[in-house]
Amino acid sequence: MKSDLKMTLFLLATTTACTLLLAGANLAYERAAVIFNIRLYKTILDLFEIPVEGNEVEAVFAENFETISAGSGTFYRSKKTNPGAMVFKSEGPGLWSQIDLLLAVNPNRQSLYGLRVVSQAETPGLGGRITEEEFQRSFADVDIRPAIRVAKFAMAGNEVDGISGATTTSTAIERIINQGISNLDKSLPMEEQ
Repeated sequence: MKSDLKMTLFLLATTTACTLLLAGANLAYERAAVIFNIRLYKTILDLFEIPVEGNEVEAVFAENFETISAGSGTFYRSKKTNPGAMVFKSEGPGLWSQIDLLLAVNPNRQSLYGLRVVSQAETPGLGGRITEEEFQRSFADVDIRPAIRVAKFAMAGNEVDGISGATTTSTAIERIINQGISNLDKSLPMEEQ
């Protein structure tokens, strides 16, 4: 009987410790998710040039965008600035790292509204130049049909100049954008908007 009591107390203590550990991990995850979302919202607001003051990020974002979960992604539809524009993340491998992009497509889905690089770890001074404002701005109003092309010398409406010396990263950006557009079309067809 004494060994049964010891076993019960041991199991009770172990269960309590595991429960507290899991609750703490869940709380940490929830806090990290809130921080990540605020960072994402700030980037989207910046892309649409919507000013935000202090701790108002979530409120300003909710006022300007609606969140749509569809297919394999989360999409944000603009309510005020360029109403109907769709914003979403697209990611894929670059030369050295995962590249995460934030894409905004105009309401007619024929051109990009804009692009932001959310994260990357490409070669500084070469592929890392994808974070430069000038490169990111070059995607504004570029045609996405039939597909975006990152070219040596952009000449067509669906082409953007690549980064000299960073061919692999430039090709990766092209692939990530086109995969993201394809995912948008599959997840949220135009007639469902």
